[in-house]
Amino acid sequence: MKRTVRRPGALLMAAAVLVAAGACSTEPEAPTTPVTVTPPSTLIEPGELTYGVAASFPPFEYKDGADLAGFDIDMAESLAGYMGLQTSPLDIDFDGLIPALGGGRVDIINSAMYINEERAEQVDFIPYLVVGEAMLVAKGNPMGIADIPDDLSGRTIAVTRGAIGETYMEDFNTELEAKGLEPMTIMALPTNQDALLAVTSGRADGFDTSTPGAAFTLTERGEAFDIAGTFALGTEIGVAVRKGDTETRAAIEAGLEQLVADGTYEELIARYNLPPESALFTPEPAATESGD
Repeated sequence: MKRTVRRPGALLMAAAVLVAAGACSTEPEAPTTPVTVTPPSTLIEPGELTYGVAASFPPFEYKDGADLAGFDIDMAESLAGYMGLQTSPLDIDFDGLIPALGGGRVDIINSAMYINEERAEQVDFIPYLVVGEAMLVAKGNPMGIADIPDDLSGRTIAVTRGAIGETYMEDFNTELEAKGLEPMTIMALPTNQDALLAVTSGRADGFDTSTPGAAFTLTERGEAFDIAGTFALGTEIGVAVRKGDTETRAAIEAGLEQLVADGTYEELIARYNLPPESALFTPEPAATESGD
């Protein structure tokens, strides 16, 4: 919504002009974002992209006071803008998202939903990011961890007890020993906060967590941590549409193409501290003219 600031001395004249203009013209303002994508004809509400989201998974979707924030929230604004639509998010429990889509309460699910076989039997997915594991280290990476797992040899690495990261580190130790390298010391701790504290206090050289978890940590505490590397990038997340809804799928795919082409996709990845390896798409290089 545009906000107009008027000079006090011109208030009466402006009011008169507005009355005259209102009597002879009712044309709406031109949209500020050019419409480049044809919206689906099956929208629940005309002029709106209604999407389901469970706003409890930062940095993708979370509450910032009373407002929704995150990668997916910003992405939805851009996708809707390309179609000339407003956004209308429905924030509900994650377990209710697929039923809400199937029941016609939302047009799409836009909630960093991990793509797996069970879900793919119920909805159609349009992937847009890949997630995995990340090694968080103290700011500046003082131990010079870069080559995973070799640079973990002889180090102390914190993990959340029972999380998948503990299994990854155990597997890495097997790999290190097979190479004749000293294994790491795995420090299994009850919570993520305990593991982060172990790194900042110097008791651990790194902390294995998910790439989304690492990204949110950098968003909140970027002055204290860096990401030394990522691995196991094998899980895609995607926007979900109703099974067989080819029209909505085509619109979302076209919107994602525009998101990549205009640089917004790369900008969002940087804004929310996701590692560059999370990107599924890269913009096509600009064509260059060749001379004779």
